[in-house]
Amino acid sequence: MMTRADQRWRFLPVAFGLLGLALTAWAEEPLMINQIVIDPKNPDLLYAAARPQGALKSIDRGKTWMPARTGLKNTSTYPLAIDPSNPQILYLGTFGGGVYKSHDGGKTWAEMNEGLGNTNVHALAVDPARPDRIVVGTSTGNLFQSKDGGAHWMPFNQELPSMPGEVFVTLRFDEEHPSRLYLGQEKLYLRDADDSWKLFGEGLQGETVTAFEMDPVGHLIYAGTMKNGLFTSRDGGKTWAQTTPLFGKQWIQTIVLNRAKPGHLYASVIVKGLFKSADQGKTWIKLEGGLPPGDDVLSLAIDPKDPNRLYAGTHNQGIFLSSDEGITWSAPVIKQEPVAAIINSLFSSESNPGGEHPLPGAPTVPGVFNKCSRCHGWTDPVLSQKKTYWRVPPNRRDWRATVKRMSPGAGLTPEEEETVISFLNGYSRTETK
Repeated sequence: MMTRADQRWRFLPVAFGLLGLALTAWAEEPLMINQIVIDPKNPDLLYAAARPQGALKSIDRGKTWMPARTGLKNTSTYPLAIDPSNPQILYLGTFGGGVYKSHDGGKTWAEMNEGLGNTNVHALAVDPARPDRIVVGTSTGNLFQSKDGGAHWMPFNQELPSMPGEVFVTLRFDEEHPSRLYLGQEKLYLRDADDSWKLFGEGLQGETVTAFEMDPVGHLIYAGTMKNGLFTSRDGGKTWAQTTPLFGKQWIQTIVLNRAKPGHLYASVIVKGLFKSADQGKTWIKLEGGLPPGDDVLSLAIDPKDPNRLYAGTHNQGIFLSSDEGITWSAPVIKQEPVAAIINSLFSSESNPGGEHPLPGAPTVPGVFNKCSRCHGWTDPVLSQKKTYWRVPPNRRDWRATVKRMSPGAGLTPEEEETVISFLNGYSRTETK
């Protein structure tokens, strides 16, 4: 149950009623690419977190892409990370479905939500020094940490303030000092080793940090914000200055440093487009040659063996690639499954290949549960009342906190809350057996 639009959908404050609009043309759904990662040992292999296709994979340096969603029970995927010590291991965060893990380069995925208190995952980071340690940030601002490769999760937001409503989250490990983890929310925080979270960067405390990048050359730190463009620090985060007036009060979606070319970096600005700087952010040029006009670049990846080769994921029109540092772009071949077929397959599994119902021992769906389908659908067609690709699986966890948080938007009374909590907890235990 959601009362606000997914932040990655332009992050606009959408009222609950608008979120419930039915989608009537599945065949024409835009292809959103929220993350692109490249195998660090074999740049022929690339992966993309997509909506509503789930996950995509390329084995020919991004020229063609195929679906790679076997095992996923969610059509909307967002953060995607690769294990730096074993590129066959991938982690994928979803809208309402929690975290999935692949041990075979995206061929199959398994749900990894034991102990995860919120399964709407907005950010995910893998510790480069200890790859079995993963940290995720969720839509409520709550953080969770796993020290066993996602098998178990524990709360990780001690000392952080609670925040109402949908919260933007960005996470970034320091590559030179992997014990340091940076968190961007309504403020910027730093956690070093097993210490507590502390405010970081006094000059940014009035800004919502939406992107974060570190340049070891000159010890520069870049922070993109939601309302005031791009900031740079040259003294380890003590003081900050706006990098350029070009971005003004714009929203910075992503910042990516080209580590093979000192001083070269890219910034995606909501509505305004994709920009490149070759002098550590002092001057910028706009990259337009072949990128779809009016579409936002949500993700960017650079080939580790060819710094001229870039991959851009857009909000509406899929993936684009460039071989000349972003001057010109072309669209690769992407095989997309019909969204209706994806929706119909979400409830299927090896033990339940056709998605037949009822499951043995599944509790009866209470009538009040219909209120919980106002804003999105459910992977189980028996539960869902909406024709939409926003599908949430009734995964195995305690639903109490989620139901109570979302019940005002769904219009649940206290008694109805308890009915829905009892139903979802009972159903999810049955569904995942």
